[in-house]
Order: sequence, then C-alpha cells, then structure tokens
Amino acid sequence: MYAPFIWRYRRMAAIVICFYILGATVWLGYEGGEIMGLALSLVLIFRIGNMARVVRNRMHEQYMRRVIKRTVLWLLIIQSVIFWFLIIPITSTQDLAIRLFVLIQLGVAASLLLITVKNVIKLRFNMPTVFLSDQELPTVTVAIPARDETNDLEECLRSLIANDYPKLEIIVLDDCSGDRTAEIIRSFAQDGVRFVRGLEPAERWLAKNQAYQKLYEEASGDLMLFCGVDVRFGSTTIRNMVNLLHARKKSMISVLPVRVRGTSSVALVQPMRYWWELALPRKLFNRPAVLSTCWLISRDKIRELGGFEAVCHAIIPEGFFARELIKTNEYSFLRSSNELDVSTVKSFTKQRDTTLRMRYPQIRRRPEIALTLFTAELLFLLLPFGLLVAGIWWHFINLWIVATTCALLIITHLIIIGVTDPANSLLAVFNFPLVVITEIILGLTSMVRYEFFKVVWKDRNICIPVMHTIPKLPILDNRR
Repeated sequence: MYAPFIWRYRRMAAIVICFYILGATVWLGYEGGEIMGLALSLVLIFRIGNMARVVRNRMHEQYMRRVIKRTVLWLLIIQSVIFWFLIIPITSTQDLAIRLFVLIQLGVAASLLLITVKNVIKLRFNMPTVFLSDQELPTVTVAIPARDETNDLEECLRSLIANDYPKLEIIVLDDCSGDRTAEIIRSFAQDGVRFVRGLEPAERWLAKNQAYQKLYEEASGDLMLFCGVDVRFGSTTIRNMVNLLHARKKSMISVLPVRVRGTSSVALVQPMRYWWELALPRKLFNRPAVLSTCWLISRDKIRELGGFEAVCHAIIPEGFFARELIKTNEYSFLRSSNELDVSTVKSFTKQRDTTLRMRYPQIRRRPEIALTLFTAELLFLLLPFGLLVAGIWWHFINLWIVATTCALLIITHLIIIGVTDPANSLLAVFNFPLVVITEIILGLTSMVRYEFFKVVWKDRNICIPVMHTIPKLPILDNRR
C-alpha cells in the first residue's frame, strides 16, 4: 500500500484491501464462532473505514499517509489479539472465563467509583484564609466570543455586571454574527462592556481560537477570564477565583459548573462529558481536567506559551495551557460551590452539537482510540446491565457480582450528577444505560462526520482546520 508505485494508485489499492479485509474477516468469524465473528466484524468496520479515508482523499497527502499508516498498524495489533484468542481452545474453561470477565467488570466499576469520589472531594472549593484588598487585586478582563447569540448573552452580561469585583474589564467579540448580537453588546456600553468586531477566520484557524486571540490582544487585564455566553456568575465569584489563584500560587484555574434548568433530554447528553473529567485517571494520560465553560489564566502565561497561535486549530485550546502549566503545578481544576458560583444553561440541541464537535478531537482524531473507547464503554459500562437482565431471566450464576457492578456504576453516576446537575439526580437512578448508549452513538457520529463529511459549528465547517482537509474549490462559471 505504501510503496511509492502503489501509493500513486492508492484509491484503487484501498478498495482492493477493503474487499480482502471483508473476505478474511468473514472466514475467520465463521471459523471462530459468533462471539469472535462479532469481535472481528467490529474491527473490520474500523479497518474499512480507515481505507475509506484513502478513497475519500480529502486530507493533505503527507498527513493522510502518516495517520492512515498509524491506524493500520494499531488495528492490526487489535485484530491479532482477537485472532490469538480465536485459535486458543477455551471451551473447557468457558465458565472460568465468564467468572473472570465479570470480576474484571466489578474491578473497573469499583475503580471508577473510587476515582470519582476522590476527585469530587479533591475539587471542592475551600475559601482561602488570605484575601487581597481591593487595592491589591489584579485587573481582570472577562473575554467572551459571541456569534448569533440573543437571550443567553444578555443574561451572561447581566450576571457579570452585577459582580462585585472592583477592577473588571468586560469585552465581547462579535464573531461576524448575522443577527442582533452586535446590537445587544452595544446596548451594555453604558455598563462598561466593550464591543470588539471580529473577522472571518484565516486559513488553519478555528474561528473561536481566532476570536480568543483577538480578545487577548484587546485585553488590558493582568488576568483573563474566558467564558461562553451560557455561563452565569454569582456576585462574588470572580473575587473568590482571584483570591484562590493568589492563595494557591496558580496561574490558571478552570471551573466545573452546575447546570441550572436541566431537562431530561439534556440529562442524556451532558453527564458523560463530566464523566470524562471526574471518573477517569487523567494523570495517567497527562490530560488534566479542563472545561471551556469558565477558565481564568494569567495574561503573561498566555504570552509565554505562544498565545493562541500555538493552538490555532485545536478544538480545546484551554487544554494546551492546562497541560503546560500542570507541569509546574500552576494549574487547578475546581467544581462550582456556593462561594464559587458558576452555572451554565444549554439546550439539548446545543449540547448535542457541542458533543459532536468535541468528542473525536478529544481522542486525538484517531479511529483506533475510538474503537478502544467504544469497546470499553460497551463492555464495562453497558454490558453489565445486559448481563443483569440475562442473569435474572436465565438464573446467571454470577448474578450477585453483576448486580454489584451495576450498583457501583449507578452510584458513580449519581455522584457526578449530584455535583453537576442536581435537578436530575432522581432521573440518574434509572437513565444511566441510556446515557451510555447516547454517548456511544454521538462518539461514533462525531468520528464519521469529521472523517467523511463535515462538522458545522456556528454555520462554519470546522473540519478544514481540525482534520487538515483540503477545502473544496468553488465551481467555476465557464459562461464568464
């Protein structure tokens, strides 16, 4: 495939490879039985999808060659592991294998619960004992990018104006909106809100990151507080954030908000986003928890780390700053509380679109990680509930282990909902399997859209800068 004389005809070679993979996997699945056949078919889908990227041919050639080759190698390793189990006769130890598997599920559920409890306790906001006087407080610039916003923007600005911070600058960038956004921003001019006009994003820039860069250039504060229009602040929130930053000697903090006016539909989409931040051993992956909802950072640190030009096409630019600053213990992630009052409101449609926009880039745009994540969610978050139903129906021998696993998962879910969306705590007792199914569907949809179609955010296709895709050229009019 990657030999120069074959790479010239890579589309045809990819189609041939797809048929070969299909035939080989069908044969191996037939020889190995239903379970192995299903496992191999799952890898098959991802391998054919990887070759389909060659056929689609919409990425820059050097980038495409590198990422497809890497994915091929990883998927071959995964398929080799499955094939290894395929050729080992385990019929005589089938019961032992089932017992071992449900014990592993129990261990994973217990680990997720312990990590969640530890993080929820660790991320509590403790009021600092040392406070800065009004004269000692640094200046803070609140920077908000806005595009086609209405009521949410007004409510966000009102909550900021009501803040008691004495040295506050609020600037809002109108990112080429086509509605009343600019008018809304200017209506708050008498309250000290400054209007900044945005430009269409340059090549290789995500529009939001370019807006961040423009806001950074316009800001005059020592600290910058970035937030979305869906955020609401308590009257003392910014003061408490700054005092905490000073007391802990940090350069950046990010806040996990509480959801208000949560609906049952949003409760299907939003929770797993917080599972990512609270239930995973993020230190193992060198990925500190961070959210774009609300984050405060030293303006000097932005400059030292290269500004937003260093992350011009990153979906989660704040993640870059968090990763760099955590190395020197200058970053903290906290959850909202009475003193650190940060809340958020988002409709189901906006939350779904946010998940589709973020999920695939969160796993570094790698199909092999998507396959691993999909398999893990299926085996360790969803399958225990299926085994519980099967155990009740067919008197499963390890029913008590499976029931304990399901209980631990639900308790973990209840804890996460309790600190992020308390209005839906009762619903969380029953909806966890549906939440996992929704997460799997949205995760796979995000991958497919990024790889083969487009992801639209605020009426812009963000696949071009994120996926190194080649923009489609305009159709020429030969009549001119």
